[in-house]
Amino acid sequence: MVLIVMDTFRPDHLSLNGYERRTAPFLEGLMERSTVFTQAFSTSSWTAPATSSLVTGLYPMRHGVTEGFLAHRRRSATLEDLVGETMALNRLPGDQETLAELLRGHGYATFGLASNINIGSEIGFDRGFDRFAKLIGTPAKGVSAEGLAEKLSEWREQIVNARPYFLYLHFNDVHKPYEPRTPWFEEDRADGGEPHSSDVAAYDSEIGYLDSVLSKLYADYEWGRETLLVIVSDHGEEFGDHGQYGHLFSLYDELVRVLFVISGETLGIPARRIGVQASLIDVMPTVVDLVGLEPPLNRDGQSLAGLLAAQSSRPPNGVFERRTLFAHRVRRRPQENTEEHLWSAMRMPWKLVIPPRGRPRLYNLESDAGELTDVSEVNVDIAAGLTAELLEFQATTRGKGERIDVEIDEATLEALKALGYVE
Repeated sequence: MVLIVMDTFRPDHLSLNGYERRTAPFLEGLMERSTVFTQAFSTSSWTAPATSSLVTGLYPMRHGVTEGFLAHRRRSATLEDLVGETMALNRLPGDQETLAELLRGHGYATFGLASNINIGSEIGFDRGFDRFAKLIGTPAKGVSAEGLAEKLSEWREQIVNARPYFLYLHFNDVHKPYEPRTPWFEEDRADGGEPHSSDVAAYDSEIGYLDSVLSKLYADYEWGRETLLVIVSDHGEEFGDHGQYGHLFSLYDELVRVLFVISGETLGIPARRIGVQASLIDVMPTVVDLVGLEPPLNRDGQSLAGLLAAQSSRPPNGVFERRTLFAHRVRRRPQENTEEHLWSAMRMPWKLVIPPRGRPRLYNLESDAGELTDVSEVNVDIAAGLTAELLEFQATTRGKGERIDVEIDEATLEALKALGYVE
């Protein structure tokens, strides 16, 4: 079983989803032979909370990891003044079993490789793995996909001889700073005169580069033969969609809509696009169900395995249409010792966004995919219903993440600066 995370990947940058360029020919070909959840969403717009949800099946407020690596600079201090200081992190609580721990407990050999600074022992992501490595080098955003593949080759014999095995790969190539990748970078698009058009062209070239590496790994490790392969993204990226760039304090769809693909032709996984609401919290219970194990109890996510065998792309009982999905983002202000919380509650086609200040905003994603028009005043009952569900969720799902202190060294600071994780 292989789980691949494409960090910061926007699924609307695929031609299958209407994009003007075919950025990822291998991935799109695989998607045409796989089950694709077209309405899949993250639990946050940051890596640490989102991937913690991915491997636990829990919302951030339940597993307790709500932020991840972020250095807060004092107003009067330079960035270099941070070296030697400590930052407080949340880590996964020891009593919440992760996907790797569960699979290893049922006889799987477990392997994990990551190139994002958040995916490591500090936050508890190494738990349950027989072999795990976080590769942060040059550039500071993490080693390239080829570097990850090279490290994986060192484990190849152990992996291919293990039956069964679980492999987690976390690629950070599509994360900023974007590197123009030859031959995928198109200068004519970069010089198009649009704001940040060069960033979009470089971002797309990173997708093409990563796609080429995934194609080679798929062939080399024969993942098309009796291998359950799941490919997701943790969150998206902003390119001025709502006036911001990167993945800042926002929960618009350009940040929380994610890729969710399940492949396994010889395992009976059908070629199908399924339009029900899905979330990263559903990945763990779905994977566990598909490999024939009992999904763990008391998780927020639900197994989607039953939908793969269904004749219709929508289940007859409508259970997934009736549930509401949530997302959360926190912004800490340590100098004032305060926090600001941004929330969203979604039951298609409606999405409610509740900022820390100001009134809630309601969007109809079917008629307003760009989330440009607030319709809360003409849909008062819907806004009130989603607000009530969110309040009930908040009252019953307070997590208990463990707190640790991590010292900031020069390498960590360089990585945080490159990734934009300094406030």
